[in-house]
Amino acid sequence: MSRPGSRRATPRVRPLSVVLAVLGLGIAASLLVRVFVRSEPDAAAQVQVLNGCGVAELAQKAARQLRQHGLDVVALGNADSQGYRETLILVRRGHPAVGREVRDALGRGQVLEQHDPSQLVDVTVILGEDYAATDGR
Repeated sequence: MSRPGSRRATPRVRPLSVVLAVLGLGIAASLLVRVFVRSEPDAAAQVQVLNGCGVAELAQKAARQLRQHGLDVVALGNADSQGYRETLILVRRGHPAVGREVRDALGRGQVLEQHDPSQLVDVTVILGEDYAATDGR
């Protein structure tokens, strides 16, 4: 029982501890959302297409094919090597079903999960010689 006029000792919370805890929770939540949730639930998958076999304009042809299937191709370029034999479909964010959707649109490719929150696309496609052999059809 406390007496009138007396003060109870209350635990002292350090403001820096509270700020760091809130900041840490915010960063963790942000990363989870970025890795596992697309910005809009019904939005088309964002796809990066990289030419991995050196055939001229192959990435552009694949981009047209993906766009015809409702996918959002946001970047084109060359892969780190021009010696890919097989087309790779790398799932960067979200569920593997997104990779299978891209594979179905291209008609080929091996789907691999390589989640990478630093990537700003759902899927990276590296076109291989198998795609070039069919001329993207």
